[in-house]
Amino acid sequence: MRKEQLYQYTTWGLLVLNLSMISFFFLTKPSPHPRKGDLEFTKRAIEILKLEESQQAVFLESAKKHNQQMEAVNNQQRDLLKPYFQSLIDPESPSGTDSLLRQVELLERKKIELTYQHFNDVKSNLKEDQKAGFEKFMKRALDIILLNQQKRPPPPKDFRK
Repeated sequence: MRKEQLYQYTTWGLLVLNLSMISFFFLTKPSPHPRKGDLEFTKRAIEILKLEESQQAVFLESAKKHNQQMEAVNNQQRDLLKPYFQSLIDPESPSGTDSLLRQVELLERKKIELTYQHFNDVKSNLKEDQKAGFEKFMKRALDIILLNQQKRPPPPKDFRK
């Protein structure tokens, strides 16, 4: 009888443990992590521009604000593009595709203007001796923005044929 009672307690204990683990996974939401490339570029930008401590704080705050603004505009674009492409599936759906497209174009313009303003803010935060690194910073930033990063070689061919 003692073995049966031990198994019963063990079963109940495992059940409670499993339910608590499942609850933990569903009730806790992981904090959003910045993309690895963003962190690396931010660190690299601080090095390139040779920012001082006070400038670093301003730079990081400006970068955070810019990322939030870009995320908001991207979300607006996503919300507009869904009904735009939905018109391909359901031609009878009421959507002014021309008007949606104009709104998407305006949002794209806004993204460009926000990015320009962000870079202008970064430049205005620099001292005269730091402005020499700004050109290198801009070149690297534009490579990332315009996806001109180093071209990767094609994947290896499978010779098992």
